[in-house]
Amino acid sequence: MPGPTFLEGEDVTLRAVDREDVPFLQEGMNDPDVWRHALGPNPAGDAVIEDFYENVVADEDAVHCLICDGEEPMGHVSLTSTRYGPNQTMRARREELAYWLLPAYHGQGYGGDAASRMIRYAFEDRNMRRLDAQVGAFNEDSAGLLESLGFEHEGTLREATWFRGEYHDAYWYGLLREDWDG
Repeated sequence: MPGPTFLEGEDVTLRAVDREDVPFLQEGMNDPDVWRHALGPNPAGDAVIEDFYENVVADEDAVHCLICDGEEPMGHVSLTSTRYGPNQTMRARREELAYWLLPAYHGQGYGGDAASRMIRYAFEDRNMRRLDAQVGAFNEDSAGLLESLGFEHEGTLREATWFRGEYHDAYWYGLLREDWDG
């Protein structure tokens, strides 16, 4: 069962990820409709998920929350250091937004609600100046979600992702606090 509410959206609550939530994370990380889009191609066995929890989720500089409908976990949303590392993240007041939902919850507005609440938290409570996000060109739903939240398509990394037997472009998105319609 997820821990206490950390943030509330319109339709979802965001709760801190606890060790008891590792089986749920493992379920998502092994679901082909999640990992193919967001995570990676390798299976998440017990050792992999334990390492992910200890070294990624439990990182005190990052924010990892379960997306929940009441007590029911549906997905995961995070704010993490950009690929340039934590020192650059703090100097530039910049973090990367990432999210995923189990397929049963796709297309119902939960992802947008969770992401918009995390964006508000990033700008208002963490004093971020900028948020980044990356999405594969094949993931039109996620790109559309980012654009609906005010993110701008800022660049394309040509053939930078591999998905279902083909190379695809990766899109970089950015949202400045001054452009945010919060």
